[in-house]
Amino acid sequence: MKKLLLLALLFLVACTGTSEPPLNLLLAVGDGDRVVFYPAGPDEAVAVGSWNLGEPVVDLLRLEGESRLWVLGPGALRAYPLSGGALDQAPAQPAASVTLDLEPGVDCSQGSLRPGNDELLLDCGGGKVWTVPLANPALAPVDTSADGPNTLYLLGPEDLLTKLTPTAGGFELRYPGPGEGYHYSVATTEPSGLSAAWSPAGVLAIAVDDGQNTTLYTWTAASGDPPKPSGDPLALSGVRFVLPLTEGWLLGGGQGYALRRPDKADVVRQKPASYGLVDPNLYAYLGAPGRLVVLDLLDPALGEHEHAFAAAPRGLVYLPVGQ
Repeated sequence: MKKLLLLALLFLVACTGTSEPPLNLLLAVGDGDRVVFYPAGPDEAVAVGSWNLGEPVVDLLRLEGESRLWVLGPGALRAYPLSGGALDQAPAQPAASVTLDLEPGVDCSQGSLRPGNDELLLDCGGGKVWTVPLANPALAPVDTSADGPNTLYLLGPEDLLTKLTPTAGGFELRYPGPGEGYHYSVATTEPSGLSAAWSPAGVLAIAVDDGQNTTLYTWTAASGDPPKPSGDPLALSGVRFVLPLTEGWLLGGGQGYALRRPDKADVVRQKPASYGLVDPNLYAYLGAPGRLVVLDLLDPALGEHEHAFAAAPRGLVYLPVGQ
C-alpha cells in the first residue's frame, strides 16, 4: 500500500510538472561514522548538519511513510526517530529507538538494506540475511541453505521474498506463489553482476551485466511468463542499482548511469554512481565519492547539476521536513 501511495504521488507530480509546489526534503547520506544532511534539489550541496554515531555507517534506509531512519552498522541495525529539521537545519540527533545486534562473528561492513512494504531486508553477504517487521522489529533469519553463491534477495509485493541467483548460463528467479511457486531459469550471457528492484506497480526489473553491456529484464508474477528482455542491451557495465521511475528505470554503477523510458531514446552517460535515489519532486540523485549529480527528470534535456560533495556515500535517502 505504501508503495502504491508513493506511485500515485509521483504520477501527480509528473502530470502537473514544476508548477506544483515542491516538497521540502533533506537528503541523508552516510559518510564514515556520520549521517550528513543536505537540502534536496539541484542547488549546491552544502551540509546543514550531521549526526555522529561513533561507528561506521554501512547503509541507510527510510521506508515511505516511516518516521524512522534505519542505520546499518558493521554489527547492529538501529532505528532513529525523526523529528524537526528544516531546509537549513538537520533534525536533532536522538537516541536509537531500536537496536538489533547481529549474531556474534557476523561482519556486516559490506551489507545492505532493502525496502519492503511492512518489512525491510538486511543482507550481510555470505548467506547471512534477515527480514525485519516494522511493527515489532526483530531479526527473522532467511533460510539461504539451498541458495547458490551471490544470490540477490529482495522483498516483492506483500513482502514476498524474491531470490535471484547468477548461473554459468544466465540467472534463476525464485518467487513464492501457488503450489511450488515461480522458478525460472533464464539463459543469457554469463553475468558479472546482477541488480534488481521492484517498482510500486509490482514489476520486477533485473539488470544483467556481462562486463561490457547490461540487459534489462522485466517480470510480473501475474503474467506467468518468464522474465523477458526490455529493449536492447545498454552500453553500460559495473551496474550496482536499479531505480523504478513513474515510467521507466534508472540504472547506475561504477562505469556510469543509464535512463530507459518508454518511447524515448535511452540516455547513457559515463558518470560513475555508487548510490542512487529518486525523490517525490522527481529529482534523481547520483552519488559517488566527491561528487553528487542531480537530474531534473522533468527536464527534456536531462541537464546535469553537478556539485562537489564532501561525503563518500554509504546510503542515500530523503526525509520530509517542515511537517
